[in-house]
Amino acid sequence: MQGSPHQQAYVFGNNERLPQKTDSAMIFRSKAKATPAMVDVRQPVAADQNRSDDALPVKQGKPKMLLLDLDPGAVAAVTSKWTDVVIATLGRPYKVPKASGYVPVINHDFLSGHKECDIVVADFAWKQIESRSPGEKHRPNEETDLWVNQKLGYVDNRGLTGLRERETFERIIRQGGIIIVFADYAPPHDAMMTSIGYGNKLVPGSEVNLDVWNLATPFEYLSVSDDRGSVMTACDSSSLGKLLGKYLPESEFRCTFKPRYPDDHWMPLAVNKYQDWVAAALGKDHRLVALVVPQLADKAGFIGELLSAVLPEYLPDLFPEIATGAWTHRSEYELPQVAQLRREKARIEDEARTAVAALDNLIQAEQTANGWLHDLLTATGDELVDAVKRALAEMGFSAVVDVDEIRDKEGLSRREDLRIEDRRPVLVVDIKGIGGRPSDEDATQANKHALIHARETKNPDVQGLSIINHERHMPPLERDNAMPFRDELLTVAEETGLGLMTSFDLYRLIVNMRRWKWAPDTVQPLLYASRRSEIVPAHYEYIGTVAHVWSKAFGVVIENGTVNVGDTLAIEGEIYFEELPVESIRVNDAKVQSATENNQAGFPRAEGGTKLREGARVFVVKRIDHMPTTDIAAPERTGAAAH
Repeated sequence: MQGSPHQQAYVFGNNERLPQKTDSAMIFRSKAKATPAMVDVRQPVAADQNRSDDALPVKQGKPKMLLLDLDPGAVAAVTSKWTDVVIATLGRPYKVPKASGYVPVINHDFLSGHKECDIVVADFAWKQIESRSPGEKHRPNEETDLWVNQKLGYVDNRGLTGLRERETFERIIRQGGIIIVFADYAPPHDAMMTSIGYGNKLVPGSEVNLDVWNLATPFEYLSVSDDRGSVMTACDSSSLGKLLGKYLPESEFRCTFKPRYPDDHWMPLAVNKYQDWVAAALGKDHRLVALVVPQLADKAGFIGELLSAVLPEYLPDLFPEIATGAWTHRSEYELPQVAQLRREKARIEDEARTAVAALDNLIQAEQTANGWLHDLLTATGDELVDAVKRALAEMGFSAVVDVDEIRDKEGLSRREDLRIEDRRPVLVVDIKGIGGRPSDEDATQANKHALIHARETKNPDVQGLSIINHERHMPPLERDNAMPFRDELLTVAEETGLGLMTSFDLYRLIVNMRRWKWAPDTVQPLLYASRRSEIVPAHYEYIGTVAHVWSKAFGVVIENGTVNVGDTLAIEGEIYFEELPVESIRVNDAKVQSATENNQAGFPRAEGGTKLREGARVFVVKRIDHMPTTDIAAPERTGAAAH
């Protein structure tokens, strides 16, 4: 399919074939003020061990490139230096029975992520021909599709990609990009857009140029001939021509070509012994937009050097890191003092990485050792039971029986989860993790299991304890922690001696035990309470709530007991308690040594210190040398936290 010979997008003057040496730099003028140092990319470029991250990176971000059917070595030459690279294929030719009929063209190798590329590099070399078509035809028979004559015995479906992506490739050229091709001859196909009509016959259709050379108009306007050989001579003295000449030895050409129209501004870069073109470049508005080269023996070396050293001269806007002289920061060009500072910076960074790695190891070890604390808040089933067992052990309980484990070994059905036999009454513990709030059955099952255990052991001194991880899929502070159990359920618990506790309550007990070094005998009695278990240790004595908070002080209305200078106050937070020493007390704006019931007492606090909230419960921390082993009544919840 031929187009108009006057495509102004690619024409800017007259041109005749010039077998003698020419200088394409006269046409494709270098935009850079100075040619950057040439890098031999055929040898691996070792990263400077002392170069820091803000020096020129080993890999550059721009330009974005699309590599089509390049061999692995050529791909590696690009991806070793550039990060934004799309690797794809034009298609895979496949065999068909040699006949005079037509078959649909099938190519399911669709391109992706390529529309913003600046440089396209395609290898037209024939690889192997697949033994069969790569899948189903693209459209139903009655719809228009691309069909090709079978007379060649194969279908070169690479041209279908060109038809699909023609506008994308031409837009790349219009926007200042370039398409580079390793040339090979592809016999033309007899193809047309048609469909199957009445009588299961193809209806007359329109001819289509199905050819790998149809990527963009400039290539389609070349007249490509089937010719092969290895004798080639560079005929251009520009840096582009010199680079090509360097890689011509031991290479071969598999086709020759020439412009179809005399005003197409292609310039030859290399010719065969008969002066036919085997390499050429196309300019538009003094800008290089297309390059065709033969099948070079070292494609990796050529493409690497072309991108690193030559194209930045012609298209500096596509290579900002090279064109702006960023290469001057490589170790071989860097200022000596800057190099020394960079080495010092690298040393510090190495030390920091080592320190961070050590901290990461400590973090991982801590998560391994204490990750069960989070299981109290998220888990259900055996995982939650195991976390509760570990919490009970940390609270000082040593006679905790895993009932599930025993009954599993005996082949019996499961019942209660744990029993605490350290003291009387024996606690029968039922543990559940649920997505919502606990039902009556969830909460009271421990009572049923306690009755069964009392009957089996003939020991009436047994009490049930339900530990519920409610609303476990939500962050704990977003759960209904004030009233997770209904009032009616709390009444039943009080009447039957059932203990109720959320696993978040248990979590708070453990983390505050660790933080304030609470003794086990100050927290163990809490699990033996009826109704909902408190998380206030036995040595905390309730005195009131925070009435107001100032930047350097807070006020408490004393409801119970006495506070003296030298005491320690404990203020309840959403998770943690905060313990603050009482350094002074003010009542009615006067300093006093103690405050008692009904006093509005003010206490100092460090400015910007612990965040306190109004309404928080306040306790005096008492010194207790010995705690009894029987049940100790916890203080009633007051205010917003009351049941």
